Amino acid sequence: MSALKRSFCCAVFALVVLGGCGTTTYQTYAKNGASTTAVSRDQTECSVEANRLFPAANFPTTYPSGGYYGTGYYNGGWGLGVTYVGSTDVNAGMRNAHRNDCMRLKGYTPVVYPICTNDQLGGASYAPATGAPAPAPNICAVAQKDARPVLVDLSKPI
Repeated sequence: MSALKRSFCCAVFALVVLGGCGTTTYQTYAKNGASTTAVSRDQTECSVEANRLFPAANFPTTYPSGGYYGTGYYNGGWGLGVTYVGSTDVNAGMRNAHRNDCMRLKGYTPVVYPICTNDQLGGASYAPATGAPAPAPNICAVAQKDARPVLVDLSKPI
């Protein structure tokens, strides 16, 4: 197996393995006295502003892999090969930086909470935490389908 094929196979394997991994943290913002509604409203305002100032600018990127499924100019000569076409948003970093700066200017600090594990939840139900609690061992986020995670206090089951 050529080095190029071996590299391609390793890259595909890594993507498959990492693709199955879910996120283990939830990042949000905290500010003394701010309700979850206020935090959500301010995050939306900052996101809208960031999207307006730094709109998505996707550019296609083509990577020849040197396989045997199409015709093209590969490895110094014409032959058969597979081409991977991806997309890169060149403004994504600036958009994220502006969103973070906007929230900091509004008086928020970024806070990272762990996602609750099944072992931590133990099949019990918990009421959503009010406000933005400080990170603590008993505070974690419960992932919701198609929605933002909800923070819960594991010391207060319902």
